[in-house]
Amino acid sequence: MSVKILFVDGIGEVQLVRKARSSRLRISVKSSGEVMVSIPWIMPFSRGAEFLEEKRLWVIKTQLKLEKHGLTRKALVPGLLFSTRGLKYHLMPGNGDKIKVNFRPEEHEAIINYPITASLQDADIQSKIGLAVEGVLRYEAKRYLPGRARELANQLGYSFKALTIKNNKTNWGSCSSLKNINLNLHLMRLPDRLIDYILVHELVHTKIPNHGPLFKERLKGHFPDAAELDKAIKKFRPELI
Repeated sequence: MSVKILFVDGIGEVQLVRKARSSRLRISVKSSGEVMVSIPWIMPFSRGAEFLEEKRLWVIKTQLKLEKHGLTRKALVPGLLFSTRGLKYHLMPGNGDKIKVNFRPEEHEAIINYPITASLQDADIQSKIGLAVEGVLRYEAKRYLPGRARELANQLGYSFKALTIKNNKTNWGSCSSLKNINLNLHLMRLPDRLIDYILVHELVHTKIPNHGPLFKERLKGHFPDAAELDKAIKKFRPELI
C-alpha cells in the first residue's frame, strides 16, 4: 500500500491510497468527513487526483450532508488544543498574514498563531493549522520516540533496523518483515505508559509477525495489563480531532 496526501480547496485533506487489491478507482467519505481515493496499484496517483476532480461535486455534497447531521469533524478552535509529554499546544489569533508556530520552551508551550482576519470555518485554514500542529508533533516525535524505542529494545532483548515517523490515519505503528518500524507522530499525545506499550507491541513484531497466541503471550509478559491498555488506547484517535 502506498499513500499520498492532498489538501483540496472546499474538501480538505484527501488520502490517495494505491492498493494491490484495488481493482478500480473508488472514493469514500467517512462519517467524519474525511475523503479517501482508492487506486489500483498499476495506476499513478495523478489518475486518482483526476478522478477526485471528476467526483468533486459528489464529495462536497456528501460532506455537506454529513455536516448537516452533525457527523463531520469539528474545527480546531482557539485555546488549548492538547498537551503532550513535553508541550502544551495552543491555537491563538495572530497579527501576521500566515500561520506561524511560536515555541516557548521555558514555558513548555507551542503557540500556533493564525491570521486574525481568517475564518476558522475555512477548510484551507483548518488544513494549514493541522499541518503546523503536525509539524511540531513530528519534531517532538523524532526527538523522543527513536531513543525510547532503542532503550526498550535493549532492556527487553529486541532489535530493529530503521525507525520512521509518519502521520498515519489508521494505526499507531507497524513493523515490516525487515524489522523496520513505523510510528505515528500522534503517539506524542498519549500517556507515557501507552507510548511504551505501543513501542513494545512493535518490538515484539520483530520476532513474531502476527497477532496470534504466541504474540499475545509475549506481549502480556511485558505488560500483564495488556487488555486494559488495549481498551485505554481505543479512547484516542491517531488524528487531531
